[in-house]
Amino acid sequence: MLKNIDAVLYQDRLAREQERLKQEVSAREYAQLERSTTTRHEPFVDMRDALAQVRAKNHQPTQQEVEFRRFTSGGFIDNAKGN
Repeated sequence: MLKNIDAVLYQDRLAREQERLKQEVSAREYAQLERSTTTRHEPFVDMRDALAQVRAKNHQPTQQEVEFRRFTSGGFIDNAKGN
């Protein structure tokens, strides 16, 4: 009778150990997934000073810049004719 109880306890201990190992593996895999898919948010750069400098210089774009902006924007940015 004592051998049967020992065998049952041993099987139970093995089952618990296997379950614990499975949970550890699952936790490691989930942690790796979280690290690889989480977006890292960094603070935004304050561009107000840069914008103020550009406005202070009153920059007038060249014709090439205007054409490049039209080409890359997919639309007309300055109400140019050619519709």
